[in-house]
Amino acid sequence: MELRTRMMVAAYCVASSLMLVLNKGALTLIPEPGLLLVFQLGATVVLALGLHMSGRVTLNLRPRREVTVAYFTVSVVFLITLFGNMKILEHAGVNAFIIVRSLTPFAVCLLDFLFMGRSLPHMRSALSLVFTALFCSLYILTKTGDPSGGGSSADEFGSTAVFWCLFWFMLFVFDQVFIKAVVDKYPASGWERTLYQNIFAFAVAVVGVVSKPPTTLLVADASSSLRAWGVVMASCAVGATLSYAGLSLRGDVTATMFTVLGVSCKMISILLNEVFLQPTNNVLRMAFIILAVVSSAMYQQAPKRRATKAADGSSKV
Repeated sequence: MELRTRMMVAAYCVASSLMLVLNKGALTLIPEPGLLLVFQLGATVVLALGLHMSGRVTLNLRPRREVTVAYFTVSVVFLITLFGNMKILEHAGVNAFIIVRSLTPFAVCLLDFLFMGRSLPHMRSALSLVFTALFCSLYILTKTGDPSGGGSSADEFGSTAVFWCLFWFMLFVFDQVFIKAVVDKYPASGWERTLYQNIFAFAVAVVGVVSKPPTTLLVADASSSLRAWGVVMASCAVGATLSYAGLSLRGDVTATMFTVLGVSCKMISILLNEVFLQPTNNVLRMAFIILAVVSSAMYQQAPKRRATKAADGSSKV
């Protein structure tokens, strides 16, 4: 893995892990998640355009029609995936979401094999996927069995919860592979990808927000307001970093590798939550989180399948 790719992985992990903490703080000022998302998407667009206008980066502001359609689709799928994410949390709970999220690399690696020309994972990577999902599940088991840990063992898991879990799972898996296909088919810089995805997502998100009743900002007093706005601005900055690093990595790693990285970041976020936001001092739970992260770090992306000569002399994968 090249140094630049390693730096993008580090930036993505740090930004992704911090977003959970920052979003919780930002929601105290902007209680509507959709409105907070508009702030974050808009800030990323402004940053990308600002870098272009200052001459620090060069962006193609008039992409071809097919590129525009592709990234508009990417943006819509991204927003629908976020919607499905919220529905899982509403109907099935965070525990179910973590387990479902940990299973996504299995489906993505199969699609990588079927459609992206990648080999199936070798033994080390296959074991990495299995143990990552296992330790995530063990974390949930210890959490639901500990009333002090916020694990709700009374979560109802009916047909509605099953529907949203399956809906999100299929959409998320499609999203991971589709974005990779778009990035491979339409070469662009990391900042161009960031601008294209965020500007379309911003436009769609604004339409969604203005269709709702006005949201009242929660401001207790001047000092708390300044602190809260500081957290909001920090979440925008980290969100822009997350978007740029993630879309830059899409061109460097496989869809499965990126999905595994996302699982690892999610567990690091949970670890930060366990230590700083909702400290429980449950060593076993934190050990399972760390083991899940270590297991995911053992994954190595599958190489492209070798082309073989057919009997008629043509090559096939």
